[in-house]
This record gives sequence, C-alpha cells and structure tokens, in this order.
Amino acid sequence: MNEMKSIYLYLFVVIFSFAIACQEEPIGQQPIDKNPPESVSDVKVINTPGGAILTYKLPEDQDLLYVKAVYSLKDGVKSESRSSMYTDTLKIVGFGDTIPREVTIIAVDRSRNESVPVKTTITPLEPPVTTIGRTLDMIADFGGVHAYWDNPSRAEVSVVLLKEDNNKEFVPIQTIYSTMEKGEGAQRGMDTIPAKFAIYVQDRWENRSEIKYFELKPIFETKFDRLKFRVVSLPNDEKDAWGWVMPRLWDGIVGDQGFHTANGTGRWPHSFTFDLGVTARISRIIEWQRQASYYYNHGNMKDFEVWGCETLDPTGNWASWTKLMDCHSIKPSGLPVGQVSAEDKAWANAGEEFICPPTNPKVRYLRIKCLKTWSNGDFLHVSEIAVYGDNR
Repeated sequence: MNEMKSIYLYLFVVIFSFAIACQEEPIGQQPIDKNPPESVSDVKVINTPGGAILTYKLPEDQDLLYVKAVYSLKDGVKSESRSSMYTDTLKIVGFGDTIPREVTIIAVDRSRNESVPVKTTITPLEPPVTTIGRTLDMIADFGGVHAYWDNPSRAEVSVVLLKEDNNKEFVPIQTIYSTMEKGEGAQRGMDTIPAKFAIYVQDRWENRSEIKYFELKPIFETKFDRLKFRVVSLPNDEKDAWGWVMPRLWDGIVGDQGFHTANGTGRWPHSFTFDLGVTARISRIIEWQRQASYYYNHGNMKDFEVWGCETLDPTGNWASWTKLMDCHSIKPSGLPVGQVSAEDKAWANAGEEFICPPTNPKVRYLRIKCLKTWSNGDFLHVSEIAVYGDNR
C-alpha cells in the first residue's frame, strides 16, 4: 500500500510540474511599479490638411515608453496616434472636415502607467478629399467615360465612378486607387447612348467628397483586330534585335518578352512602323512595358510620339506622316529609377493608356518614335501594344 501511495505521489508531482511548465509565458514588459510619469508640457499645434502635427516637451521619467494622442475622428469613435520616447512630435491624420477638435495627450511608461492628460485643440486644414473633390471632372470618351482630378499632396485616395442603373440608382462601375498628382481613369465597354454618371473621392478613413453628377454619351469604340497587324520596314526605322521581333508586340503575351531594338547603332531616336490592316480613327493605344526586373527601367519607353498616315510613303519621309499624340510614361510613386512600388507595378501591369484626340484624321499605318527610355539608353523594348478606335 505504501508503495502504491508513493507511485501516486510521484505521478502527481510529475503532472503538476508539467502543468506549471506549460503555462503561457508573459509577453512584453510587466508592470514593475504604479508610479505614473509626468505629463508632457509646452504643447504646440501645427494644423495640416485633415489633421495636425503636435510638438511637446517630454517628461524626464527614466521609464517613459511612448506618448499617445486620443481623439474622435467622427461619430464619437475614439482613435489614437502614438510616438516613441525618442521623438517629441506626434502626427494626427484622418479628419474629413475643418471643425475644431479636442485632443488628449498622455505619456505612458513601461509599467503602462499613464500620466495626467493634457488637452489641446486642433483645427484641421481642408482635408485632401475636399481639395481633390473640387477638381473632379468627367467627360465622354471612346467607349465610355474618362475622369480627371488633381491631387497636389499625393494623398492616398480612391476615386469612385458610378453609373445610374435601371432602378435609377447610382452603382459603382470603377474604383481607382491613386497617389498621382494628376490623376485620371476611365471605364470602357459602354453603348453609345446617353447615360447618367457620378464621381466622388474617398480616403482610407472613409471621408468622402461631395458627389458630382454628369450626363454623357460615350463615343463608339472597338479594339482593332491584332491578327490584321503587319510589320512595315522603312529605311529609317530600327530593326529588331536579340530575336525580339516586332510581331511579338501583338501576340497577346505580356511579360519579359516583346519587341527590342539594338543598342550601339549610333542612331537615336528609334522608330518602328506597323500596318493596322484597316483605315480608322484612333482613340487610344495601350502599351505594356517589358516586365520582370525591368519595370520603369532599361529600354522601356518613357517619352515617345505616335504618328499615323493613310497612304504609305516607302521612303520613310516623316513629312508624309501626321503626329497623333505625345506620350509620357507615368510612374505613380515618383521613386527613382531602380525602385518600384506595388502601385507602380499594378499601373504597368494594367497597361499604360495614351489617349488620341478625336479630331485626328483616319490612318492605316502607325509609327512610334521613342525619344527617351527610362534608362536614357540608345535602344528600346516594348512587351505589347493594343490599339482602339472607330473603324466604321
């Protein structure tokens, strides 16, 4: 019996020890005292669009961890911003109006003790959604509508395009996320009948601008049949290189492939020409960069011109061509060459769209002259090109 008691006692000790060992370890700094830090002092306010920047004098507590600002963005919902013990500046953002707001500033130590709150008042300047909202515009375009806006502060916003449905309700048809100073976006594939549209801008805190309304009639547009495209070889155009032949511009494949000209020829700018297989009025072209590690780099075109003619002069004399548009490739982030953001890649992956004025003449042949690449080199490469317009 004593032997059985010993076994039971041994098992109890083992199980109890295992349970203790398996308890969750405390995470982070544990409270070591109940002494709150001193409050911040000498608070100064610099009002900014949609927010404010607060500066202050930090307390001299040795265990200070951070400073937080507590405030209500809207509907009484509390929000807060934090800054570490290594800075005396705190940024507040997200307001959708210019109404004065009370902000409470609290110092917090490593034991999570909070100081006596210090209150101050901020009066946000006009928020970006309001500034951008005033510039929103929408016009009829080939196959749909085209929206434009200005975003001088490069705020992170989404621009929402809406169209009235059969129930007389406006429903979203396109949402464009952008930080570009000169923003634009379009929705295509519509019939050429009058319709009612609307547009507004929204930020990540769900602040919205006023909605603007338009009644527009989309212009007829179709995508040209790429199977009808043909290479045109003119004496003063550049030939292909590295096996990247021109028909790969319209093979429907976007990526690390396409058309490539040779470097070191001593000639610049480079141009190339192709036959659309139909005489038509061009509305726009979409050009896809070479991708992989080449986004906004290497021989991808930065500045180029698009020329057209209806009757081909085999000598390549530029006097027989009409310039249809000047094109500038846009890098949304504005980052230096060699650095790309997710927005940059998304913009390039969708294809860069270049709009042709509807007043231009009908053409059958397109000629592209590259003036500058992203690397300022003496060659170019393009992955894919699509052409749209009115071929009736």
